[in-house]
Amino acid sequence: MSITAHSGPLVVGFTEISGGAASPGINPEAAPSLFPGTALLDPRLYYGYQPGQNFGSVVAGWEDSVRSNTINAIPMTLSSTIIAAAAHTVGGTPMTLASANADGVAVGVSIMRPDTAAVASGLLKLDPAVASVVATIALGSNVMTVTAVNAAGGHCYNQLCPGMVLKDATNAGYLPTGTYVIGGAWNGQGSGFGGLGTYLLSAAATTAISGDTLTGLFTNIVANGVPFSTIPFGPAGTVQLWNPGDMISRAVKIVSTTSQVVQTFTVNGLDVYGYGMTEVITTVGTSATTTNGKKAFKYISSVTPSVTDGTGNYSVGTQDVIGFPLRSDNFQIGADFDTSMMFNNAEIASATGYLAAVLTAPTGATGDVRGTYALQTASSGTLRLIVSQRPQPAAFGQAALLGNNQFTAW
Repeated sequence: MSITAHSGPLVVGFTEISGGAASPGINPEAAPSLFPGTALLDPRLYYGYQPGQNFGSVVAGWEDSVRSNTINAIPMTLSSTIIAAAAHTVGGTPMTLASANADGVAVGVSIMRPDTAAVASGLLKLDPAVASVVATIALGSNVMTVTAVNAAGGHCYNQLCPGMVLKDATNAGYLPTGTYVIGGAWNGQGSGFGGLGTYLLSAAATTAISGDTLTGLFTNIVANGVPFSTIPFGPAGTVQLWNPGDMISRAVKIVSTTSQVVQTFTVNGLDVYGYGMTEVITTVGTSATTTNGKKAFKYISSVTPSVTDGTGNYSVGTQDVIGFPLRSDNFQIGADFDTSMMFNNAEIASATGYLAAVLTAPTGATGDVRGTYALQTASSGTLRLIVSQRPQPAAFGQAALLGNNQFTAW
C-alpha cells in the first residue's frame, strides 16, 4: 500500500462540493481544520516524498507546528476555604464541600467522564469561565443581543461561550432559571463570537429585557449537549476547540488554624479534560499548618480525611499553582520552545515556580502529569495569565502530548 500526497500549493476553504462544483461558504460544519501536527518537508531526493512510495519508506522533515495558546484567563483570588469550610474531621467521611457559587468556584456541575463514559455530578468547578454583558431580549424570544461587554476583572473573564448559564443581574426572574447559551457565530446560531452580537439561548425571556446586565457562568451542564471547556463549530458541533478561557486548573491545599493530627486527605476530582484523578495529601500534625498538594484539579468530587479529629479544624482551599493543559518538559526564557507565559501583561522571565511534568508512573503522592507553575504575584481576579505551548516533534502522541494517564481511585 502506498502513501498519498497532494501537489501544492493547497488552499483550504469552507467549501462544499455540490453537483461536481465547489460552492464557497455553505458548509454547515465550517470549522478550523484539525491536524496532529505539521512539518516542513525535506526537499532532498533521499528524504523527500517520492510519488507512489510504499509505507515505511522515509519521508523526512522538520517540526513546524504553530504555538498553541492553551490558557488565556484571569485566575480568581486564591482562598483557604473555597472548597470546604473549616470543620472537624470524621475518618472516612467526606468533608462538606461548598454549596454556593462564588468567585472562583461553581457548584453542582455535571460532566461526562471520558475515561469511564459515566456522568460525574455534584462537582465543584474551580475557576470557571465567567462573563458580564449588557443585553436585550424581546418578550418570548430566545435570541439575546449583546450591546456592550462589561469591564473584565474581579469576577469576569468576559467571553460568552456555549454552555454558559445566564442570570439577569438587573431584574432577577426575567430569564428562566438555568437558561444557557446554545450558540453564536461559532455554530451559525447567532453573530457573536464571545462579545457583541446575537446568541441563541435555551429558553425565552419571560419579560422583555432591555439594557440589563446579564452574567454568565460556565457550569458544563450535561443536559445542554455541550461538552465541557470547548467551543463547538457548526450546528452539530462536530469540530470543537479547547477554550483557553476555561482551562485554568489549580493545586489544592489543606489548612488548619488550630492543632491538627497526622492524617491523609484523599482528594478525588477531574482534570481540565474530565479525566478522573486522585491525590493523597498527608498533614504533618502541627498547629496552624498549611499542607500543599501537587496536582492541578479543575473539578473536585470529594475530600475525605482518614482520622477523626474533634479538636482541630481543617479547611480545603486553592493554591496559586496552575496546571498546564499540555505536557510541559521545559521552560525556556526568551525562546520559542515548549512553554512560555505572560502574567499581568509582562513576560515571565524566570523559571522560579515552574515544575516540569512528572514522567514517572503517577501515584496519589506524585506531582502533576503535565507540570505546574506557581504564580509569583498573587492572583487577584484582575491579572490575566497567558500560557503558550509548542509541542516538540516527539510529543505528537497521547502520552507525550498530554502526559501519563492520571492516577485515579474513583
